[in-house]
Formats: sequence, structure tokens, C-alpha cells
Amino acid sequence: MKKLLFVLLLFSCLSAFSQNTDVFFYQRGLDHKNNGRFIESMADLDKAISLNDKNAAYFFARAGVKIMLQKDKMALKDFNTCLSLSPSDTLAYIERGLLRFRLNDKRGAVRDFTKVLELDKENFRVYIYRAESKAILSDYMGAIRDYTAFLDKYPDSSLYLYSRACSKIELRDYTGAIDDLNNFLKQDSAHVNAYIKRGVSYFELDKLPEAKNDLDKAIALDEKSAEAFYQRGILLKKEGQTQAACLDLSRAGELGHVLAYGAIKVLCNNNENEKPKSN
Repeated sequence: MKKLLFVLLLFSCLSAFSQNTDVFFYQRGLDHKNNGRFIESMADLDKAISLNDKNAAYFFARAGVKIMLQKDKMALKDFNTCLSLSPSDTLAYIERGLLRFRLNDKRGAVRDFTKVLELDKENFRVYIYRAESKAILSDYMGAIRDYTAFLDKYPDSSLYLYSRACSKIELRDYTGAIDDLNNFLKQDSAHVNAYIKRGVSYFELDKLPEAKNDLDKAIALDEKSAEAFYQRGILLKKEGQTQAACLDLSRAGELGHVLAYGAIKVLCNNNENEKPKSN
């Protein structure tokens, strides 16, 4: 009997000890997080870190909870600490890069995504993250290189053909953009903006019939596309169809296009020597 009591007492002591370790609070914090109990998770992870502030995983987990609680700047500090403790943690660089992207620190995001690719050049998804950041920073050539790296590996990812085409248009590579949009539209034949982008590219190459066909298609798919009406209005004016052009521009204005009424003032009020602004 005494032996049994001793065993039970020993077990109780060991159990109490195990419930006061950083590992215990970390594991319970993860359980709370996985079940959507973010306040409780934060409390446990705070406790784990108070007991052991040298474990990068604890800071990484708490950063994720802070993001769920919309405490993004506090989460960024935890990612910084995590990476100072574990400077080769590619997942932490990815998550910090995505957080920086959301916080409008696109250059910081590019640095983090670049670090990931230095550590793991086969992490192809990161090429897309970096490409999107570069495009916003107007580094269109860099964006195209990253989209291409991803598409070389995953050629059926049609969405990024569209994204690459948009960057090519910014660089006035209209022929290259049309090639990408042709392939994209084979896989998504109802994408309104793709027809608009291809129509604009044809227009810039002075292929007006092809441009008009695409803009007509865009409007057929979406009769409330202000951009499609605006671009077709500009095209119709170039073809000499002033009345039809001004009707399209007026419709674009009604739909909220910010340049439409300025274009009407230039093109529809006998100011033939002026040129409308491009979008």
C-alpha cells in the first residue's frame, strides 16, 4: 500500500512538473491556435517564451497567432526574433515576406523572398510572391523573369501567363503580351480583362480589327466594364467613328472610368489637336 502511494505521489509530482515547462505551454498554445482559441494560445505562448526565449519555433508560432488577432506589426517583431535565432528558416522568411507585402513594405518582401530562393532555389511558389512584389515596384523585367521561372516549371499555371502579359505590356512588349494572352485565353475563354489587355496590345500594334474584336468580346462578356467601353471608344475615334466613339466614352464615364469625361472633352468637342490621357 505504501509503495502504491509512493508511486502515485511520484507520478503526481512529475505531472505537475511537466505542466510547468516551456514545452507544455508551447504544445497547449498550438492546440488552442489550431482550434481557433487565439487569446488562450497567445497566453500560453507568452508563457513558453518567458520560460525559454531561445526557441525560434515559439516566436514563429506566436507571430502566427498575432496575425490572426490582427496585430501585424507585433507579429513582424516575432518573425524578426525567430529569424535572428534561426537564420536559415525558409518558412519564417516566406511568412515575414508575405506579412511585409501586406504592410506595403514591398522592398522588404522582395528581400525576404530572395533570401528564401538563395536557401532553396526549388521553392518555385516564392518566385510568384517575388514577381508580384516586383511588379508593384515597377520592376517589370524582374517580375517577368520570376514569372518565367515559375512557368518553366509549371507551364499549365495559366493565371501567371496573364500576370506576365501585364508586365510585358508595361514594357511595351505587345507581341510578347499577345502570345501570353493567346495561351491564357485557351484555358480561360471568359476572362474579360484578358480580352481588354489583348485588345489594347493589338491597338498599340495598329491591328485595329483584332483590337475591336477583343473589346467587343469583353463588352459582350461584361456590359458594365468601364475599361472595355473606354478603350473601344478610343479605338473607334481612331477609326474615324466619332459619334460611336463618344457614345462608348460616355458609357465608360457613367460606369465610373476616371479618364472618360476628360477624353470626351478632348475627342468629342472638336478639340482635334489634343490627345486623351491613357489609363
